[in-house]
Amino acid sequence: MDKEIAIREEMGVVLTPAELTANATEQARLLMDIVQKTKCFQQIGGKIYLQVEAWETIGAFNLVHAETEWVRPLTDAAGETVGYEAKVNLMKHGEIVGGAVMPCFFTENACQGKSGDAKHKASMSAAQTFAESKAYRMNYAFVAILAGYQPTPAEEMGGSSAGAGIPSEHWCEEHRMNFFKKGRMKGFAHKIEGTENWCNESE
Repeated sequence: MDKEIAIREEMGVVLTPAELTANATEQARLLMDIVQKTKCFQQIGGKIYLQVEAWETIGAFNLVHAETEWVRPLTDAAGETVGYEAKVNLMKHGEIVGGAVMPCFFTENACQGKSGDAKHKASMSAAQTFAESKAYRMNYAFVAILAGYQPTPAEEMGGSSAGAGIPSEHWCEEHRMNFFKKGRMKGFAHKIEGTENWCNESE
């Protein structure tokens, strides 16, 4: 990264479009080298999606790190816990510069094969990972694109922070997450992040 541009940015000086592009291009170049060495990506359908570690690297380039604000349970109409959602903020010099809310349901890959406390812990952990990846994507997708990667985090493509596969047959393209059906639910649905509303799968 050009030292002069970095210093000006830290001083709060508004960068020109050319300077912004030069800065992002340098970050993209460094990112490609790191991603290839660490293999922190997933290849789905011939396209490369960055995992959370790669997004954290972009954050580090910009002196930004993630902090979890809260994690809370998600319940169905019967009051049964079906997963967790988390809010993660991006912090820079003690100030919030971005953030996102994302859920992780017990039906997702991160929770498969787990039961009891382990299932709850896996869901809480994955929800934080999903939210962190999305927060970075919302701030720095342009860097990933310049590096030749897809702007959607790998975690959003498969519902797991490690080894996620292709979205399930009950996939919501609008909100980019899986529908689920549990307990007394009449059909497949998912909660819309950041709201109390639900999205129902069309029959």
